[in-house]
Amino acid sequence: MEFRPGNFPVQARNEAQLKDIYYDNLHDIFSLIFFESDSTFEALKEFEDLRIEAIEDYEAKTPWKGFLMAEIKLQWAFIKLKYGEEWGAFWSLRSANKTIKENTEDFPNFALNGRTSGMLSILFGVTPDNYQWIFNLFGMKGTVKEGIDQLRRNRSNSEIFGLESSIILGMVYSHLLENKAMSPQFIMEHPLGTNPLPQYFQGIILQKSHQASQARVLWQDEAISVPFKHYLIAESYFQEGRYDSAIVYFHQFLDAFKGLTYQKDAYLKIALSHKLQGKNNEYNDYLNMAKASKAESSEIDKNAQKIMDQLPTINLDMLQLRFAIDGGYFDRAQTLIGHLESSALSELEQVELTYRKARLNHVKGENSKAIDLYRQVTEQAETIEETYYAPNSFLQLGYLQRDAGDEEAASMYFERVLSFRKHPYKMSLDSKAKVALSLLDE
Repeated sequence: MEFRPGNFPVQARNEAQLKDIYYDNLHDIFSLIFFESDSTFEALKEFEDLRIEAIEDYEAKTPWKGFLMAEIKLQWAFIKLKYGEEWGAFWSLRSANKTIKENTEDFPNFALNGRTSGMLSILFGVTPDNYQWIFNLFGMKGTVKEGIDQLRRNRSNSEIFGLESSIILGMVYSHLLENKAMSPQFIMEHPLGTNPLPQYFQGIILQKSHQASQARVLWQDEAISVPFKHYLIAESYFQEGRYDSAIVYFHQFLDAFKGLTYQKDAYLKIALSHKLQGKNNEYNDYLNMAKASKAESSEIDKNAQKIMDQLPTINLDMLQLRFAIDGGYFDRAQTLIGHLESSALSELEQVELTYRKARLNHVKGENSKAIDLYRQVTEQAETIEETYYAPNSFLQLGYLQRDAGDEEAASMYFERVLSFRKHPYKMSLDSKAKVALSLLDE
């Protein structure tokens, strides 16, 4: 998969050439995401307007014009946000919303309008409260339920647009709705789902669904030439406790990727991999590199900083247990639980161990055990109020009760998530709880 960014748009003489302008833009977007570079961003951002103008100049009346313009504007909104241009991202988002509304009015039977509208509805539906007012001010409204319904209607499209809808749905179901059973199905069922790029995203969805070994098989395909795949492979080995292999792949990532994203986390996990093998000199060297890294915008790097802040008091067996559960390495997780149960733990560590046991039983499908353990954690909510163990336990209890058909109990648990005033993942957990509540109301 090669990216050759920066193709100047030529005058389109038919709809196929009109779509080529969109495909060129998509290549630029992937280049800016996967090969992160401020200088490349500065060089390429003029192409948003150039391509919009080229599409506008197409003389025939067709719904593809408005749809492709809205899609390009939406893509550039994401990129501007990634590169720190928040105000520019907002105006691109507003323009995308306006364009697709007009296209829907002009061509109400053009199904792909719902693809763009669906993505926008999800975005507006998960917007944090402190930004919601400005979206409402400009008439930018939507719900996650509306967005999912629109995307599902478009995923059967056999072209790349249907594939994109399937990728988005997979990511929404895995990351936002935490539906681990359904999320891998969307890409798998699309005719283009076995191509390298969708397989890369399928791996991300599988790893989020506690299937890191299966994800690793996909990422090791040589046809996937995205630098982040080395980081993801390393992460899967780190979760499994295969630290020599993790170190190799983290280094491959750092050598191949010249941006900052995940750099702090990669250095930290190289350091921890050495520490857990008793190599203290190497641990200190790479820990200093992690501390010196300027990577601080991604959630993964922010979490790495939180771990570093806690290192003087952190229980390394507990940390390994957390990662083993995340990756779906259940035998390893059970062994680590045995070590922890036979060691002297503080009161907070005892609560965390109960929480980790709940998570393990939950992802293994042993729901009755998980419910009992989550409830034990929530009973300690007042004593652990600045951790995320209690609010996430309430969230998971909500999911379990929802899946069991008890929407009243589920609603109560989701509301409890929102009642917590302060914890490390408040924005993320609150967003998931609000989305879950809104879906219960439908």
